[in-house]
Amino acid sequence: MDGLIRAWLVRRREFRSLIDDEATRLVEAEGGAGYYTARQVVRLARDRGDRDAMRFWSRVVRQVAARTGLVPGHSKVGRPESEW
Repeated sequence: MDGLIRAWLVRRREFRSLIDDEATRLVEAEGGAGYYTARQVVRLARDRGDRDAMRFWSRVVRQVAARTGLVPGHSKVGRPESEW
């Protein structure tokens, strides 16, 4: 049983690291606008029915928002009005 818990913790740590890496890449490349890019990817994953991608990118969205100070639903940084 102890090995299962350890393996789960390793997978969880790796998953968080992937989220962190992707959020870092988006913030460095796009700043606050990376939030909207990640949201678009979530919508695409939802349209395809890809639950794993939705889960991953939803967490990336939250990371980017936290790092850039955006408040989901309130900020419109770096996007034209037509994309709100």
